[in-house]
Amino acid sequence: MKNIVLYGASGFGREAAYIIERINEIEPTYNLLGFIDDGDGFDENTDINGYPWLGKGDWILEHKDECCCVCTIGFSHTKAKIQRRLTEQGVRFETIIAPGVRIPPYTSIGKGCVIYSGVGLSVNCTVGDGVLLNARITVGHDASIGDYTTIMTGTGISGFCRIGSEVNIGGHVFIIPGRKIGDNATLAAGSVVFTNVKAGSTVLGNPAKRMKELE
Repeated sequence: MKNIVLYGASGFGREAAYIIERINEIEPTYNLLGFIDDGDGFDENTDINGYPWLGKGDWILEHKDECCCVCTIGFSHTKAKIQRRLTEQGVRFETIIAPGVRIPPYTSIGKGCVIYSGVGLSVNCTVGDGVLLNARITVGHDASIGDYTTIMTGTGISGFCRIGSEVNIGGHVFIIPGRKIGDNATLAAGSVVFTNVKAGSTVLGNPAKRMKELE
């Protein structure tokens, strides 16, 4: 079994731990050592859904030859900063995929991703490093999702869409075919996206419109 740790002990981290448990029920694959988290509310006695808090970020650097890691932080910019820095220092990142999710032919998945149950990926898709795909997301054929993007529950991405890097997409967003979402953009929950979204902008509504006051 492969030793693994989760970087981030919030809700996403605890959900990732549950995905690992489900994987192990089918075939013993991972030995989940526990969580690392930079927050102040942890000590050596902290129990996180049955797993220990191991320490802050430097812990993984001291043990990088003994285990792999998954960054389970939802906010894309923080996740990107952590995973890029640790990758440069030799930390190995593992992708975990919930049982029942099928990766079709000619679709590629990067390193350090978390893919929840009910995700539907079509053919000829590209998913970058450190992407979080929450439950019941659908991704149409020939779509691409850039590094460290986080996409929340129930979102639909149509075919030929191009989602940039470090994008945050809320739950139940729908993007029509062929749209381009620029790097660092934010799509608020429930938005219906009919047009391209510029890098760094925030859109909201149906139809989705830019909300400068939220940027």
